Amino acid sequence: MIAVVNDVNILIDLIKLDLVDAFFNIDWEFHSTNLIIENELYDEQKQQLQPYIENGKLIIQELGVDDMLNIMSLQAQKPQLSDKDCSALHCALKLKASLITSDNALRKFAKTQKVEVHGHLWVFDALIEHKCITPETAIIKLNELTTINAKLSFPKKEYEARIEKWKQH
Repeated sequence: MIAVVNDVNILIDLIKLDLVDAFFNIDWEFHSTNLIIENELYDEQKQQLQPYIENGKLIIQELGVDDMLNIMSLQAQKPQLSDKDCSALHCALKLKASLITSDNALRKFAKTQKVEVHGHLWVFDALIEHKCITPETAIIKLNELTTINAKLSFPKKEYEARIEKWKQH
């Protein structure tokens, strides 16, 4: 089974896109950290994730002293990353899991740490592959994502290639 660690930006976007149910229907082992869940999400966003936390689909890694020391060490190497970003990276390293994030600085740093990193397009591919959404829904939601998350930028060729591929389904 694939284990993934979710950075907050992916979770927030999935909530805004109303794709949380679809996402947690993928047969993966999902993780995040208490630092992310407790400090980066609004109460209503936490409430939307609560059923998945309660049923064990989203496993929250409770960080201890040793974890925090490792997070501080990562942050010392890459000061522009927050402790929450570094907690996601630490969790991925600890679990030997993939990291799902759209944060470019985190993506690049995670790769230097030999962590497999994926973003939104990979998540959409998985949602289609696992038949959690249709290609038509993926196109609609991906276009919606570019509106609700203005800071997000996809590689243009990759973005256009996905749209074309999904249109052919």
